Amino acid sequence: MKKKDIRRFLKENPVYIRSGVIVTLSILAFAAVYTAEQGRSPEKNSEGREILKRGDHGEGSEELAMKVQIGDINDEIQVNVSEKIYTDEEMDKVFSEVSEKLETLILGENESLDEVRSDLDLITAVPDTGILVSWELDNYEVMDIQGNLKRDHLTEDGTIVQLTALLRYGEKQTLHSFCAMIFPPKLNRTEKLMEQLERELENADKKTASEEYMILPDRLNGEKIKWTYEESTMAFGILALGGGAACMLCVSDRQKKKEAEKKKIERMKADYPQIINKFTLYIGAGMTVRRAWFCIAMDYQRERKKEKKGKAREAYEEMVFTMNKISGGGAEADCYEEYGIRCGSPLYRKFGTMLAQNMRKGSKGLTELLKKEADEAFEERKNNARKLGEEAGTKLMIPMFIMLAIVFVIVMIPALFTIQI
Repeated sequence: MKKKDIRRFLKENPVYIRSGVIVTLSILAFAAVYTAEQGRSPEKNSEGREILKRGDHGEGSEELAMKVQIGDINDEIQVNVSEKIYTDEEMDKVFSEVSEKLETLILGENESLDEVRSDLDLITAVPDTGILVSWELDNYEVMDIQGNLKRDHLTEDGTIVQLTALLRYGEKQTLHSFCAMIFPPKLNRTEKLMEQLERELENADKKTASEEYMILPDRLNGEKIKWTYEESTMAFGILALGGGAACMLCVSDRQKKKEAEKKKIERMKADYPQIINKFTLYIGAGMTVRRAWFCIAMDYQRERKKEKKGKAREAYEEMVFTMNKISGGGAEADCYEEYGIRCGSPLYRKFGTMLAQNMRKGSKGLTELLKKEADEAFEERKNNARKLGEEAGTKLMIPMFIMLAIVFVIVMIPALFTIQI
């Protein structure tokens, strides 16, 4: 291929240029990374010894895949590099700093430990230090080990709780104790009323436990109480269900109409070759277009009378309608065109137009045109029959698979029982 042809090809197909650019960039990136990784050695300290950097406190250990050469032996090895640990002097200082910070870290939504009205966040690890924390309380009636308050046992006078934190780092540990004053959560007017009402309801339930009915309180703090059932969502559910059902019916009805129209057109397509063949035969025998049309329509009417329960065939029914319209004085050419339009199929529209042009312009060669149309209609009918056969074969696959599954079950279940025995 010449350079000029290559340039024209690439200009017409720019996707190949973009693909080439992407592949080139990928190769360059691969080469750069591969070259950087290949033969990369660890850093060296001031003494020239190879070193691996440790992670900081609390970052955990890291496992590195390394290649090693010992004399003439080359192999691979996993090197575990643990995190940096504290010295004894650093450990005492870190424990002291963490103990001071701990009282702030656990506050949660509270401002200080002197007034605790919401849950504390009793952390199990101090961030960025690697120090683990476990807790002990001297009073588990007002707070649990996670720091959640137990409202039933709290009073406005406050309850002192001593918290003891056990700080651990490896084998080293220390204790840090402090106190918190626990109060009930602050409630707004509505929350207070609802809490008071809940207590009243509990008392009312206990008082009338042996009776048939529970008496609801009618006053709270001197204010009258009005009771009503909570609004049920059933009515809205019924409305939504009814609306949904109505929409589904509309959609279903529309779908049914589409399916019915589709089947109608398919039936009319199936009748088209027969109509064209009859029409060609009558025209070839010397009949006029009108006479041939009337013969086909009247033959259909006679057959319908003989077969009282026979289904109506839409294409022929339209021909009968057209015949009656022509007999009533309608313009013959217009009636043929309207027939094709009413049938709603390109085949019949072409047929109607052909006859209308023959009536208006008196064009010769109608017989040849009809023969050609009959041949095409016959080929179309064969194609439709082949297509329907393929669709039927596809539809039969589902029951075949179901039968195959049933056969497998019938064969496998006795075999499994035999194995168990």
